[in-house]
Amino acid sequence: MTNPNPRTGASFRDLTIGDVLVGLRRYQPFIAAVAAVVLITAILPGKPKAASTESLGTVNGVGSNQPATGTPGAIAGAPGAVNPGGVAAPQPGVPGGGPAGVGGSVSGADLSNPTLPVATADPFCDKGTGRNMIPSLYAPSCVPAYDGNNGGATYNGVTDKTITVAVPMSNNQAQAKALAAAANDNDTDQQVKDTLQNYLNLFVHHMQTYGRTIEVKYFTSAYNSTDSTSAQNAECQSDATTIAKSLHAFITVDAFAQECGTLAYQNTLARDGVLCWCTVTVPASYYLNWAPYVWGTGLPDETQAYLMRAEVICDTLAANPPQYAGEADLNTPVAKARKFGLIWPGASQIVNSDAYVAGANFFEQQLSKCGAKPALSKSFPIVDPNGPADATTIMAQFKQQGITTVILVSDPIDPVYLTTAASKQQYFPEWFNTGSALIDETHFGRLYDQSEWKHSFGVSFLPDRVPTNAGEAWAMYNWAYHTTPPAPYATNNGLYGFVRSFVTGVQLAGPKLTPYTFQCGQPPYTLNTHSGPLGSKRGVACVGKTYPGMFGYPISPTHYTSRISNPVISWGPKLWPWDDYNMLDDGTLIWWDPNSSGMDETGSNGTGMMRYMYGGKRYMYGQYPKGKQPWFSTSDTVTVFASVPKADRPPAYPYRCYYLC
Repeated sequence: MTNPNPRTGASFRDLTIGDVLVGLRRYQPFIAAVAAVVLITAILPGKPKAASTESLGTVNGVGSNQPATGTPGAIAGAPGAVNPGGVAAPQPGVPGGGPAGVGGSVSGADLSNPTLPVATADPFCDKGTGRNMIPSLYAPSCVPAYDGNNGGATYNGVTDKTITVAVPMSNNQAQAKALAAAANDNDTDQQVKDTLQNYLNLFVHHMQTYGRTIEVKYFTSAYNSTDSTSAQNAECQSDATTIAKSLHAFITVDAFAQECGTLAYQNTLARDGVLCWCTVTVPASYYLNWAPYVWGTGLPDETQAYLMRAEVICDTLAANPPQYAGEADLNTPVAKARKFGLIWPGASQIVNSDAYVAGANFFEQQLSKCGAKPALSKSFPIVDPNGPADATTIMAQFKQQGITTVILVSDPIDPVYLTTAASKQQYFPEWFNTGSALIDETHFGRLYDQSEWKHSFGVSFLPDRVPTNAGEAWAMYNWAYHTTPPAPYATNNGLYGFVRSFVTGVQLAGPKLTPYTFQCGQPPYTLNTHSGPLGSKRGVACVGKTYPGMFGYPISPTHYTSRISNPVISWGPKLWPWDDYNMLDDGTLIWWDPNSSGMDETGSNGTGMMRYMYGGKRYMYGQYPKGKQPWFSTSDTVTVFASVPKADRPPAYPYRCYYLC
């Protein structure tokens, strides 16, 4: 099961088990860094303190479309003023006030008639789209021309001339290099720094930062992933304090995948009022307890993901007998109905966290509503040092119970153990791929036992694949610099997404930049959020008419209802009945083709590819196809688009400098 790196000669097997176990902490579906091994990765959560689960729906009777009343409170003030007593522990629960039933739309937006941004008098506003004139369907909506008054030092890390970004770097170069080799990552530290700076320069010339440049400060993290949990908590708190009090940063981002691995990091940053672009697939309740400081780096929050997974299972599988297993007694006509088994991430001696329990319970509740309640539900220790033995036990239990369909929620390495164990026991069920932690990638799919994985199908939230050099990150860089990014791996793994999103937020915040204006813009406001800062149940005035903030960012791409491969991106109270701090809001149906050949996400050629169904069409929650689906039919499927589909191509503009020239 090796995956040779043609550029370095390294492979997955070249890592020691210690390297793998430590490195893969970043794949947890909770507290996540920007990118560790491939595409989007996550970091290890600490063990959250117990907290009651609160509804994430409409707060105190204030609906998302009600006019704003009152003031938003103290969060626009100095760091520390937001909560002198410290930040509340994140709730590991899920929304109690969520949608009633799987398959129903939770959106309050009219998805059939997108509201387009309105043009302004800014000379660099495209009057036809109401967005900045950059070749992106995700360009921010236009704001008025800058009048020269930015309010000066409006917040910690913000002066009249600069905005400070803090970036942690590893204190363990040997481990970092080992993980990089396994992931086909040849970027040097200097190349990553150059790429980050070049993207920042590009966007500050094409989005309005109101006379401020962006200054990046690098520091060596104190975090040591081999230390005890208590030591790691102290190290992560120390890093966060350094960012807030020594570097005086407005925001931090993990450009090198070296971010701290416990909740002490996010808790401390939120307490000190520092923005953090630093998680992926965290339950919605966590973000609300950190609001408005912690923003997800990509995938839907875990609550959104479980709702979409349950929708697909309930609407396409629950009422139909199994037919894609690898043995006759698990398929129709022998098996009259599907018998589901759920595998979800559990605590291990490496990752001592029970934070996954609430999500699994929520998922089971959603499945039960349509008669798809798992007959067996087993946690598999995340980053499991006893993986082969534990996998053998679980697969034996599933086989004995006659589970026809395994619903798999895991990190990207555990399926190596699980599929191998199933194959050795001559147990070949259907594998429902939930799109968790990159198990929907071609790169990792090639590591799994192919006699098992060829029966894998499900849902993915990752963007549909287009040629790397045709993707927006590379195309934008070439537009500005007429060459390729110095750090291709970092570019593809979150660096570009951070810069585009962050500078978008700075523009939409308006001249007086604070975490609150980053979230909501400047008055007059048009609505209230569902909830308030740091877990408050009271919504705050939000989405300014002139400067709308990130919560006023228009649902994108521009004409998202006609998209083919582009994912939908939105923030705020538009598409979900809670405040959304994550980027992606949709997904696509997939299945594993063991015979197709091509390039994976790391640039390696090989056999086995993930196929996107219905030509890669993407779906919002409540809009996924219903009824029996053509899983494993190659008709109208794609592995990698030959070029960007016409509907997904951005406008073309000549390159020129707009601002700070």
